[in-house]
Amino acid sequence: MAEIRPFRALRYAPGLDLGALICPPFDVIKDEHRVALQSLSPYNAVHLELPGKGEDRYQRAAQLLRRWRQEGILVPDMSPAFYLLEQQFWHHGSIRRRRALMCRVRLEPWEAGTVRPHEHILRGPKEDRLHLLRALRTQVSPVFGLLPDPLGKVRSLLEDDAWQEVSTFQGFDGQSYVLRRLPDHQRAGEIREALAPLTIYIADGHHRYETALAYREERRANSPTWTGEEPENFVLMGLVAAEDPGIVLLPIHRLVARGAPLELALHRLGGMFELQTVPSLPALLDLMARHGRAVTTLGLASAQSPDLYLLSLLDPEAVSQVLPKDAPRIWRHLDSAVAHYVVILHALGLRPEEVEQEGMIGYVSDPQEALERVRAGQYQYALFLNPPRVTQVMKVADAGYRMPPKSTYFHPKLPAGVLFYALDLEG
Repeated sequence: MAEIRPFRALRYAPGLDLGALICPPFDVIKDEHRVALQSLSPYNAVHLELPGKGEDRYQRAAQLLRRWRQEGILVPDMSPAFYLLEQQFWHHGSIRRRRALMCRVRLEPWEAGTVRPHEHILRGPKEDRLHLLRALRTQVSPVFGLLPDPLGKVRSLLEDDAWQEVSTFQGFDGQSYVLRRLPDHQRAGEIREALAPLTIYIADGHHRYETALAYREERRANSPTWTGEEPENFVLMGLVAAEDPGIVLLPIHRLVARGAPLELALHRLGGMFELQTVPSLPALLDLMARHGRAVTTLGLASAQSPDLYLLSLLDPEAVSQVLPKDAPRIWRHLDSAVAHYVVILHALGLRPEEVEQEGMIGYVSDPQEALERVRAGQYQYALFLNPPRVTQVMKVADAGYRMPPKSTYFHPKLPAGVLFYALDLEG
């Protein structure tokens, strides 16, 4: 059972413009973006979430956090509470709204099944996050979790009038935000009870969750009086109903630095896919979206040809022979798994250890950027993917498997800096 609790948040002081203080989570911030965020305010959360380079960067961030607290830039909330973060954003010409319950969740190992991952992580980011958490003893950005809610019970609790508005602000990204707080302890108890039987699926933040687990184990190993109630036993989360109409999944396209010659790669793919040349990127993306409703469909661009290629799956059994032997059946229809094992490893001929090399595989959500980087010679291939469905994400997690890294991009991200989980406030 999931144990969901209110927490005493560390928050930016009233009167400060939260729109200039929040930032995206660390893994989507490019160098130029970080500089732009820093210029918004000397107190922007990016100074803590992504403190730059240098061996002393974690200690610099810890010193900065202490100074902000001493100067009253960050202040503790009066008492533990649940919070509600509403994000309004444009997507495909219409306004969407998504609501997230901001809380702390008891950490459980993956094998317990209470909290379930859906994709593999990369080792480097996890080590970076652990160094940062050790220094700050504060969780800056929340893990994004999904809750199955077919009857709408979770959504009705988050629409309750008992939530009191705390702040309304416009973000750096053009989104509108509303932060609310639930001071009613009875309603808070109802939420805990209603959500306890539900499984939590990690949508975004696998690195942060595993970092919190690792940090808890470090602390427990060095504490002879461990009770299980220490603040390190919990992680900051934003929980969203899986059926929320504001859930948007974007594709993450692959860039490959080198691989087999195009003619050989197409030959290896020919028995499994119908191959069709397409004159333009908009046409390719349109065909991918339409074909992808029925069969696994990918797009391919190569620095060796001006053509673009539509790959429509013909032989799922042949694909199964290339996938890992213990892969679940659903992987035949999972774009990221087919792209990784069938195209990158099999057709392009990369070895698993090569894929892990820095700079070998790039990930971008903008298909135009992916194509431009191939045409500029920065990468040899671009692989275009359709986004997975939320039901696919949960089915893979339920089967006990994980998608390849960077398989999902839940849009928009939950920002860092709206609420901080400072471990010393719960001690």
